[in-house]
Amino acid sequence: MIGRKHDGWKWSWPWLGLLLFVGAGSGGFVAGGWLALRWGQPTLIPTDATPTANTGNPLESNTVIPPGQLIYNVRTAPPTTYNPQLQATVNQMVAWVQQQGLPLPALSITLMDVTQPDSPQIAGYQQQEFRYPASVVKLFWLTTFLAYQQAGLVSPKEQIDLTAMMQQSSNDAASAVVDAITGTTSGADLSPALLAQWRQDRERLNHFFRGAGYGYVNLKHKNFPIYSLGQEEPQGRELQLRGGVAQPSRNQLTTWQTARLLYEIYTLQAVSPRASQEIQTLIERPADLRAQNLAGFLGANLPPDATVMGKEGQTSTTRHDGVIITRTDSRLAYILVVFGDDPAYSANDQFLPELSRLSWQAMNRLHP
Repeated sequence: MIGRKHDGWKWSWPWLGLLLFVGAGSGGFVAGGWLALRWGQPTLIPTDATPTANTGNPLESNTVIPPGQLIYNVRTAPPTTYNPQLQATVNQMVAWVQQQGLPLPALSITLMDVTQPDSPQIAGYQQQEFRYPASVVKLFWLTTFLAYQQAGLVSPKEQIDLTAMMQQSSNDAASAVVDAITGTTSGADLSPALLAQWRQDRERLNHFFRGAGYGYVNLKHKNFPIYSLGQEEPQGRELQLRGGVAQPSRNQLTTWQTARLLYEIYTLQAVSPRASQEIQTLIERPADLRAQNLAGFLGANLPPDATVMGKEGQTSTTRHDGVIITRTDSRLAYILVVFGDDPAYSANDQFLPELSRLSWQAMNRLHP
C-alpha cells in the first residue's frame, strides 16, 4: 500500500558509511564511502508545504507539488566545473558521429570526470535537450522505488524482480515498480474525474525529482510491451494518460539529468548509502558478460580493468546508454551518457561502442 501522507520520517545510518569505506572493494565504492562520511547521511523528509518545482520547460507551467509527496533527498546538483579537455573529447565523439552521417540534432552527450568525486568536471553536447529516454528511465524508477521502500510506503510483501528490471530491462517488472510507487494500475478507460486522480497519483514519479531541483522531467509513462498485461502498446488509461496517438505525451529526460543521478548513485548519496550500493549492484555489468549482453552499447568492448555500471535503452527509434566507468586501480572514474534519438542511431550498433572507445582512451590519457 502507498501512504498518502506521513510526517516526520527520519533515518540515521551512523556506521554504514564507515563500513562501506573500510570494506568496499571497488574504486567506486571506496570513493562513495568517503563522500558519505564527509557529507553525512541523507535524510528523507516528505513535504509539509507545497513547494513549486520549476519545470525548466517553457511549454509547461511550474508544478505545485501536493503536501505529503515524497521528495528525493539530494536537493542540489553537484558542483561541476567545465573542463575544456573533456570538451575536446566530446567534440571528437561528435565529429565521429558526423562522419558516419548520423543526424547531429538527435544526439546528446554528457561526459563527467568523477576521479575526484567531490569536484566533478564536466563537458557535453546538447546535454540539456529533452529526449525520450527509453529504458534509461528505469534508473529513475528504481531510485524512487527504493526511497518509497525505505520510507515504508511500499508493502514488505511487495515482491518485485528488480534484477530483471535492471539487468534484462523487463517492462513487466518495471510496470510493477510504477504501480507500487504510485498506487495505480493499468486498465480500461477511466471517467474524467477518476482519470484526474489517477493522473495525479502517477505524477508522484515526476514530483520525486522535480521537488529536488532536477527541473522538468517526465517519468510517468510505462514502457511497452508489457506481456503480463497482454499489452503490446499503451491502451485504456495508459493511452488516456498519453493524450491519444496523434501527438502523445512521452517520458522525457536529458543526458545531464541522467548523469547527475549516476553521480549521486556513485557517491552513495541517492536515497541512502545502503540504497545507493544496492543500485550499484543492480546496474553493474560483469566483464565476462559485457560483450554478449551489451553488444551495441557503451560497455561492450571495454577492457577487463574497466568496471561498468549503467542502464541502456533501445527502441526502433532510439539507442541510449548511461554508464559509470571506473578503472580497477581506483585512479580513474567517469560518467558517460549518450542519447541517440533517431532511427538511424537505433540501427547503428557501432555508434555507442565507438564513442565509448574514444572516451576510454582520452580519459586514460588524462589519468594514466
